[in-house]
Amino acid sequence: MTDQRGQQGIDTVYSELETVSRRAVARARHKSAPLSFVEHSLVTFIAAHPGCRATDIAADFGLNRSTVSRQLGGLVQLGLVEPGEGAAVEGRRGQALTLTVRGRDLLARSVDANRSALADRLEGWTAAEVDALAAALHRLNSAFVD
Repeated sequence: MTDQRGQQGIDTVYSELETVSRRAVARARHKSAPLSFVEHSLVTFIAAHPGCRATDIAADFGLNRSTVSRQLGGLVQLGLVEPGEGAAVEGRRGQALTLTVRGRDLLARSVDANRSALADRLEGWTAAEVDALAAALHRLNSAFVD
C-alpha cells in the first residue's frame, strides 16, 4: 500500500493502536489492576511456557536479557515466580521459571479485570462487530510472527 489513501489508512491504524496501547497501560496503572502491563506480560509468558528461562523471554519479547532478569527479580520478590529445579536442564544455562500459586491467582485476577474492562468498552457493539474486530486483530497479529 503506497498510494495516498492506503498510507492514510496505515497512519490511522498506527495512531489508533498506539493510543489504545497507551490507554490500556495507563488503565492498568491507575485502576488498581492486580498486575502492571509488564508484570502481566511476563507472568502470561511464563504461564504459557513453564520452565522457560530469562533468555527465552528476552528472545520472544525482543529485549535485553539483563532487562528481563531485573523484571523477573521483582516478580520473584513479589512471590509470583520461582526458579525451578535444575539450573542446567538439557545443557541450557539459566534457571527454569514457574509461576507460584500466588502468581497464577494474580494472573487470573488480572485477566478477569482486563477482560471486564474490554467488555465495558465494547458495550453496544454487535456480536458481528466484535467478531470482525477479533478477526482483524488476529490477522494483524499473525503478520508479526517471524
